[in-house]
Amino acid sequence: GKDDPQVLDESIAAALKETTRMNSLIKEMLDLTRAEQVDVKFHDAVTEVKDVVEQVFNNFKMLYPDYVFRFDDDLHEDVPVHIYRDHLEQILIILFDNAVKYSKDRKEVHLSLSRNLNSVEVGVQDFGEGIPQEDVLHVFDRFYRVDKSRKYQGGAGLGLSIASQITQSHKIKLSVTSDEKQGTEFTLNF
Repeated sequence: GKDDPQVLDESIAAALKETTRMNSLIKEMLDLTRAEQVDVKFHDAVTEVKDVVEQVFNNFKMLYPDYVFRFDDDLHEDVPVHIYRDHLEQILIILFDNAVKYSKDRKEVHLSLSRNLNSVEVGVQDFGEGIPQEDVLHVFDRFYRVDKSRKYQGGAGLGLSIASQITQSHKIKLSVTSDEKQGTEFTLNF
């Protein structure tokens, strides 16, 4: 295409797009490798959960002004949880990113923060396309995509795997419930 400007422009655009995709994939692979080392480096870390949850919530409100974000906060005080602050932030960003990505028709995301006698719970709920039941068990698998025929949404299928690895290393329960065409909720239980 070096002699044809139109072909050259298309080739450069395709190469740039592929470079960006590979850069993203490499970053996610590095994140996954770091997540596998969490229990060695950060096993004693403690973070005030409410502060981090509010920060990520407010950031996404600013980033996506065309979405409705609701925050149901039942904590009356900040509560320390056993996780490194950056890891909690990374998990929440992954969950919020997915909620926004898969909520194209009903642009609404709910966040909940609550506490009972034994635990603190953080929930991120979307009202998007949902996950078929046969796929729910695999959403934390590396490179897993729910439906290969759906429109490509970006990413390499590593976000939830990274979140799962971090939560396992910190001994936090990460669960998912989903109804097709109704939406999905991910819950962190500390």
